[in-house]
Amino acid sequence: MSEIITPGEAAKILGVSTDTVGRYLDLGIIEGHRTPGGQRRVNRDSVESVIRTRVSSTVTIIEAG
Repeated sequence: MSEIITPGEAAKILGVSTDTVGRYLDLGIIEGHRTPGGQRRVNRDSVESVIRTRVSSTVTIIEAG
């Protein structure tokens, strides 16, 4: 089971704003849920997947360069 983190923690890891994390959640780019109190929580594995995708895309662009 993946660690659950706050949107603020996800934003720091990704280097984006918490608003962007909210958009990523809404678009399904990263996975998360709302607590019974309505606060968002983020699946850390999905955040790390976004990072791996970014790195892979960057490497592909550099190699094609």
